[in-house]
Amino acid sequence: MNKKSHKKKQKKRGKGDGRNKENLAEDVTVKEQTEEAQPLSSTRKDKLCYEVKRSDIMGRYVVATRDIRAGEVIIEEPALVVGPCSGCALICLGCYRELDEAAIVQCKGCKWPMCSESCPGKGKYTGHSSYECKTLKSIPPDYSNLEDLKDSYQALTPLRCLLLKTEDLEKWKAVSTMEAHNELRRARGDIWPMNEKNVVQRIKKWGLKYEDEEIHTVCGILEVNAFEVGGSGANARALYDKAYLLAHDCTPTTTHTDAEKKVGRPLTVRASIPHKAGDLITLCYAYTLQGTLKRREHIKVSKFFDCSCKRCADPTELGTYCSAFRCPKCGARVLSTAPLEPHAPWRCTDSGCSYTMPAVAVQMLLKRLSDEFEQIDANDVPGFESFLHKYRNVLHDAHYLCLSALHSLSQLYGKVTDYMIHEMTDQQLNRKIEVCRELMKVFDFIEPGYSRLRGITLYELHAPLMVLTTRDFEKKAISKENLRGRLKEIVSYLTESALILGFEPPQSSEGLMATAAKDALKKIKTWEQIIGKIS
Repeated sequence: MNKKSHKKKQKKRGKGDGRNKENLAEDVTVKEQTEEAQPLSSTRKDKLCYEVKRSDIMGRYVVATRDIRAGEVIIEEPALVVGPCSGCALICLGCYRELDEAAIVQCKGCKWPMCSESCPGKGKYTGHSSYECKTLKSIPPDYSNLEDLKDSYQALTPLRCLLLKTEDLEKWKAVSTMEAHNELRRARGDIWPMNEKNVVQRIKKWGLKYEDEEIHTVCGILEVNAFEVGGSGANARALYDKAYLLAHDCTPTTTHTDAEKKVGRPLTVRASIPHKAGDLITLCYAYTLQGTLKRREHIKVSKFFDCSCKRCADPTELGTYCSAFRCPKCGARVLSTAPLEPHAPWRCTDSGCSYTMPAVAVQMLLKRLSDEFEQIDANDVPGFESFLHKYRNVLHDAHYLCLSALHSLSQLYGKVTDYMIHEMTDQQLNRKIEVCRELMKVFDFIEPGYSRLRGITLYELHAPLMVLTTRDFEKKAISKENLRGRLKEIVSYLTESALILGFEPPQSSEGLMATAAKDALKKIKTWEQIIGKIS
């Protein structure tokens, strides 16, 4: 989700249950069976607003049982297991924050890396549990080979799942019902051998008695169903009992957050847009600010199905043109002739133009531009602006690489050296406004409603508007009526931003932004003493 990532799926299979619930085709009639949705530990069954269904097309998926308001909680549940992401840096086993390799604190029990003896994750099943510590005590880490130690982290989350067999049978039962796609993964030449080397053989080397197939299955369950969680410098992955059943869509209807400081590290799934009874409840398994080729490739590689949602099937991506190039002959848009076919040619949309691009040329161009984009420093405002200018005749304004540059600029303008908000020129402030408005046009389609991206961008949009308004007022270059109109606009942005970001954990960057938005709203009230009531 973007979330931040985000992302999940299935359970133990009956007939037809091995299919993915990626997209429910509108023209397919399916015989559905309502499956009893088990009540969450903190939620009575009769209060659930969803039910789990099953179909031959989608396997298990979730639909609304009644109308759901935007912002309403759909699912809130504790984690079954939490652990390091595969390929992570050297991190604390309790709180998942990256460690300074020159100042590692060793757990007194097992000697594995911790941030401190008082780590909030120590002794908790969502962190470095007592039973994990007991298990790792006989497997001391080799601090003389830090690269090998980092590699060993790939086996830790699978191990935490396996330890549930003896330490928490109920959680193990919930985990073991999730889909692992072993047959598909085994047929791949990359994932299965990599897990065999980094996880299976590692666990066997540690002398732990688990079957090879069982370890591979746990690896698959994590790859298919885990959510990326964490904030404030911490990154981990977690499994949840119900949230993984949500179907995928590249235009998700929900957003989700995890609360790392709460007991059980609960995940909260909220409706980002209103739902009607019977509506499919979805999240996105890919990053929404990517084009169709990249999203479908990621989903195919990591989730083992081909997405065919409305956005993916539409060459225009719901009218956003997030994948469109500019025609070098006439300047019109160049789009895929069949977006669900990766090898389909691309063609200019101008009926009078004959320009086409073979799929292989598109892939090469995207790789070259993506590689160049990745070389831009994260805080380089001129670098992002230069990229946009350089490829203005190659990429459509809303191409996902342009959106990524705009997204970075929306947060850099006003916050980095040489571009602090009160030091920016009027021209730079207007550029920030332009950037935010361009993003909002796209977010309204690909992440509609109460999405995190929308909340952040609304907050970023209010700042330059407020500075420009204040400057005009001080110069007496604005009428009282225009001032009232501008402040009303700013208040609307701050109010919605505070609402959306208020759903985030208070100490996360988004939660702090929500607090800042509320404080800004209070300050604007002082203007009413000058111009009268704003609203």
